[in-house]
Amino acid sequence: MKKYTGFTLAETLIALAIIGVVAALTIPSLVEKYQERARVTALKKFYSVITQAVQMAVLEHGTPDMWGLTDDSSPMAVYVLPYLKHSKLCGTDEKSKCHTAQKLYQRNGNYYGPGIFNGSKNNGRTGLQLADGMVVGTYTQFVNTDTPDGGEICANSLGTGSATNICGEYMVDVNGSASPNTYGKDIFIFNLAKDGTVIPVGARNYTSSAYTFEGGCLPETVAGLGCAAWVIENGNMDYWHCSDLAWDGKHKCSD
Repeated sequence: MKKYTGFTLAETLIALAIIGVVAALTIPSLVEKYQERARVTALKKFYSVITQAVQMAVLEHGTPDMWGLTDDSSPMAVYVLPYLKHSKLCGTDEKSKCHTAQKLYQRNGNYYGPGIFNGSKNNGRTGLQLADGMVVGTYTQFVNTDTPDGGEICANSLGTGSATNICGEYMVDVNGSASPNTYGKDIFIFNLAKDGTVIPVGARNYTSSAYTFEGGCLPETVAGLGCAAWVIENGNMDYWHCSDLAWDGKHKCSD
């Protein structure tokens, strides 16, 4: 008589249980790594696109200090719009449609605000919605705000070099309204300098602590405003996974 061998029901169930445990431990990590790579790619794309658009706007209209910037920051959107393919302005009545998320979060997990365009902090932003789903909010930064015109344009200093004459910022959510809506994960900031340079916040020449990588991105306790430059230059978001990164040291956790 032939003797048949195989797994018993109990052995099969044990094997399936082990596979389930391994999957539960590994799949979230794989998904997170995939999402980070996608966000890195999207952010680099945005940096290239907005830099080219600003350069074209400068050629046609002059440097940003000649754009007639006001506290509603609309020229920062209007002047680059023709050079952003298939993008559209998010007018006053359409802002909530461009970015529907109701909450933004800091790197430390704290609640930051009710959305890119909502709330007292962000009412002055003009929005852009790009064809790939990215959403951009503009914001003009003034100094000497007690002057009659609302402040001195393009004189905000956050560091050295081009960072001494900041006109405003482009805040981008690289995956639109989708979660996690968190600074340093899918929301990043780029500054517009007086000479037309677009600077990823956290660049080496930043000295204002909240906007540096060391003080505004790397620590788990901060808002995460200074992360863009690290992602652009190093191609990773490893500051979420280790705390000993540095411009002049480790550029990824595995170094």
